[in-house]
Amino acid sequence: MLEFTFEIIDEAKINIQYKYGSQFFNFNLFCSNGEWKLHPFDGILIENREMCRLVVSDLLQNKDFHVMLAKEKIVLSRLRTTVNLQSDDSEEFERDHRWDDRSSQNDELMDYIENHSFEEVLELEKQQLGARVDFFQQIIQRMFMEGIGPEDPDFRKVQSLIKIYKDTIESLGDINGHHFGDHPRKRW
Repeated sequence: MLEFTFEIIDEAKINIQYKYGSQFFNFNLFCSNGEWKLHPFDGILIENREMCRLVVSDLLQNKDFHVMLAKEKIVLSRLRTTVNLQSDDSEEFERDHRWDDRSSQNDELMDYIENHSFEEVLELEKQQLGARVDFFQQIIQRMFMEGIGPEDPDFRKVQSLIKIYKDTIESLGDINGHHFGDHPRKRW
């Protein structure tokens, strides 16, 4: 599998999967108020700002990413991220920017909520889960080609993961199918 893959959802949304080290990370590139923003979707990146900074910085240097941006007419120098990529080692920086970071994060969250319907976010989650299913199916195929089959405990664990992801995708589809009386394009 390539270290960088992407899927164009529509003219304002692109899903990205990027390999950093041995791990794949998912991002959403979306246009909001005429500005393209890169947002991480993996818990490890959201919970660990320093790790997020490392992965995003590496992605921003990836040549395949640059080519994709150019083909989609997105200017790299005007691309914004939902994470602060500046080093904040000094106490002074932290003191001066603590409130700005929080208000900026809240603004970005509100901006995201205002520009995406619940159904769009749900569809993105289903797509990301689908990518995980594909990933684990590749693992199970490789295990099978190496002679490891259903009698192996790890093989069964991977099968269980695939089933869990597929069941979750189906459950999410059920949620999206019920609009509870609201218009389907209603914002949060």
